[in-house]
Amino acid sequence: MQRSWVLAVIVGSGLLAQTPPPEPPPVPAPAQAPAAQPPEPKPEEVKPEEPKPAAPVLKVGEAKPFDQLRPTQRKLAYTLQRAALAAHELGYYRSHPKAVEVREVLEALVQTKATLPEKAQAAIPGVEVYLGRLRANHGLYDADGKKVLLEGTWKDLQASARAAAKLGAPGLEARLLKVKGLLLDPKVDATAPVWAEPEAAAPGKKGKKAPKGPKAPEGFAAQKAVTALWVKRAQAWIENTPQEVEVKGEKKMRRLPDPAQTKALNGLLIWLENEDLDLLRDPGFAWMDLRRLGAEPGMGLLAHAGDMATGKAPEGAAGELALLPTLEPVVGDSKFAKGEEKRTVLTEVKQGAPAATLAAQMAAFEKQGRSRELEVK
Repeated sequence: MQRSWVLAVIVGSGLLAQTPPPEPPPVPAPAQAPAAQPPEPKPEEVKPEEPKPAAPVLKVGEAKPFDQLRPTQRKLAYTLQRAALAAHELGYYRSHPKAVEVREVLEALVQTKATLPEKAQAAIPGVEVYLGRLRANHGLYDADGKKVLLEGTWKDLQASARAAAKLGAPGLEARLLKVKGLLLDPKVDATAPVWAEPEAAAPGKKGKKAPKGPKAPEGFAAQKAVTALWVKRAQAWIENTPQEVEVKGEKKMRRLPDPAQTKALNGLLIWLENEDLDLLRDPGFAWMDLRRLGAEPGMGLLAHAGDMATGKAPEGAAGELALLPTLEPVVGDSKFAKGEEKRTVLTEVKQGAPAATLAAQMAAFEKQGRSRELEVK
């Protein structure tokens, strides 16, 4: 009996040894492990939803898609662009005192093109080419300082002007005659004017008059005032940012105009108050050129306001003019008008497509650059 029991134990042990142990259950991968759920807060612990942060402030010189700007930022962009266009116009005077006069009389002649008889249009193609070169060089001289000449003859210009007079545009011949030498004669003002004071005459020479210094170009002061006006208007749309102020000895946060933008525009206004000749001699004046202010000239003007105010000249070539999107103002009546008096204010700014051609764009920019009005369509 005892032997049978021992035999049964041995046989059972052998069978157990031959049976493989059960495999442990697979351990799930860490990535597949379900995220731990936080305990549900009690009703009294639920906090109210925090307000969304305000949209970021547009920094000095920062480029940002127009449709992402807040209404205030769009108004700042528009008024700054108008200031940049006015500054570009101011820059023409540095090239030559009569640069704007030359451009305007030739533009007036081109505007009569559609009504001129064919035989009187011989001068028009050359005038259009000249205007393109004048705008590309921001004045009457190219990058090498060589004067840009009109390809054509005085006879052709005269014929076009006389034909235009018969069709209701008098006075063009007299205006062209005043700038004839600048357009056609390479010896007339062959080099750009020098705005620096001439050297004084050597002492001891009797009867020799002291050389006369240059005079500020006619119209320069008026255009400087237009530029300053648009800079002042831009100040009204400076971004408000959270700033720490002291109120009765206690530090508090207040939303005030952005200090960087305020400093830039204030510095630019102070700089524009300088005497005309001082500005023309200032190396920083060279920034007043759309070719240097980038794809967003208004923000470019804001970014380089400090360079202008400190007389820092731009480096490298000026680049080329490019087609830019248009900024279209929308106006409405001010809510703060007194009595029946109505005051028109800027309410919104929209972005439109660029002009079809560079010539059309620059003609529109030149008109805006010399205007104090909002130019609403």
